Amino acid sequence: MSDITVVLLSPGCWADDTDAVAALNARLDLLSPTLPGRWALRDLGARPDAWGGTKNPPACYGAAFNHLPLDDFLRIVGELTWTEPEAFQLFVMTERDDRYQALSLAELRARPAAAAPPAADA
Repeated sequence: MSDITVVLLSPGCWADDTDAVAALNARLDLLSPTLPGRWALRDLGARPDAWGGTKNPPACYGAAFNHLPLDDFLRIVGELTWTEPEAFQLFVMTERDDRYQALSLAELRARPAAAAPPAADA
């Protein structure tokens, strides 16, 4: 059974955060070592066939993920360094949602950390 999460990320209108997105993708690979690239964001602005009009949007990344560990994803995004933190926007919609939730970097960083799993000897 699928559990789809759609993610659109705008790190800032003219920000070049290619390195931050690469770091995000590398850290997501660690969550799914048997399927590298399973949860990789793609550069949507580099795909002229994906957009109408004669221009492409700058700095726009996205994906539709299956079984994304959303809390881990949001934590990792919030931990990374972005060029224009005040302009950063993340849009997330799960298959249980009716619309996207818009999150700023400040909101991501203010989220409580996920509870640590209990120790094996506890």
